[in-house]
Amino acid sequence: MKAGPHPIGKTAAHAPSLHEPPAGRTAAFAELLRRHRERSGLTQQQLADFATLSVRAIRDLESGRVRRPRRDSVGLLADALRLGEADRRQLHAAGGSPVDLRAPLVDLPEPPAPPGALVGREAELQVLLDQVTVYGHRLVTVVGISGIGKTHLVLEAARVLRARGWRVGWHAPGPDPCRCGATRPTRAPRAVGSGSGGTPAPAADVTDDLARAIGDRHELLVIDGDDPPGSAGVDVGELLRRCPGLRVVVTGLAPRHLPDERVLPLTATAVPPEAPDTDVDHARLSEVASVALFLSHIRRSRPGFRLRDDNAQAVLRLCRRLDGVPRALEYAAGWCLVYPPELLLARAGRDSSLLAPPTGCTCHHLLRSLARSVDGLAERHRHVLAEVADRPHWTLADLTPLVPDPAAALHALLVRGLVRPVGDHRPERFTVLQLVRLLHESRRTLTGAGRAA
Repeated sequence: MKAGPHPIGKTAAHAPSLHEPPAGRTAAFAELLRRHRERSGLTQQQLADFATLSVRAIRDLESGRVRRPRRDSVGLLADALRLGEADRRQLHAAGGSPVDLRAPLVDLPEPPAPPGALVGREAELQVLLDQVTVYGHRLVTVVGISGIGKTHLVLEAARVLRARGWRVGWHAPGPDPCRCGATRPTRAPRAVGSGSGGTPAPAADVTDDLARAIGDRHELLVIDGDDPPGSAGVDVGELLRRCPGLRVVVTGLAPRHLPDERVLPLTATAVPPEAPDTDVDHARLSEVASVALFLSHIRRSRPGFRLRDDNAQAVLRLCRRLDGVPRALEYAAGWCLVYPPELLLARAGRDSSLLAPPTGCTCHHLLRSLARSVDGLAERHRHVLAEVADRPHWTLADLTPLVPDPAAALHALLVRGLVRPVGDHRPERFTVLQLVRLLHESRRTLTGAGRAA
């Protein structure tokens, strides 16, 4: 029997190389990419900018001139187009690159509910919302000392934006053990980027996991708190590059110093002006932000507490001594179950244990938290702070003999919330927070005791 032509010979002559995708697949990728781009409302130039590719590369990909798109280029395009998991896999398959078979991550946790009403922060809340929605800033950092209310502010902003239809994700550093042996509770379910038991994941994985989890499911990410010492942290700049449609709000003790970052310094709530003992209007006093916040806390344990002639002056001075710092007011209100405001005021100047919660956990002591803000300053700025700590008020000109760049020093102290203007009518005068003075006094006492020992 005569053998016919080899059945594979003719087919092999026209088959595409294993190293070259078929023309049909190239055309499918080009059409798929163009369709995704047009659906996103992007021009070729805009897609190139978002994907950090050249506009010529986009044109070559959409025209089919590129026979085998690089896998990392396809990944950048998928990120720029904010494709979901299914569309991302389809684009990789059309381009002939290996499909990412890693299991899709669950959505990021939603922000928890704010811990009660936001008192005295209406102006700051509106500024934060405008920064994100009106001006479209992609990175806003809320800066201030521990206990100043950064988390409460961003939670309220997240609540408002979610009510408007925004998709908001939440990421907070994992819990860190207290020195007393307890473990601080997490403020929200652990987000991606954390290992078992809350241990931080390797540096390369945290940002990558967040970027994959965000995908096209989130428009705003709230990163609450500085990264714990020794943790990998989040590369916010890289995250914004990989998620071009994302906006990020971060809280911290200091700015991140990233390009296009907008900083919102959070200062203490308003405190009442000094008044003679016989000139205290109870109704007007209770409308001052710090007093209203203090009263709201104290009534949780003493519902019938009211301002009276015999305690109004003590409440006024206590709010001033605590600088209107929300957490300090919360702790003081907790101690009012034991001490009346008059006795608490007398003890506040000499008993720093009142700056910790009544539960006895000294790891939440405000002076310990405040020390992180002070110690994070540049050495020359710490020197300025120490020099002016004991002065009732001072001006920018008073800093000139202390440091070569007085304006930069003042700016650093104001941004971190360690100093504040003295009254609305004299914004050119400044004073150090009373809590900062207490910190310096306690450190001087410890230094003196150490030298004596």
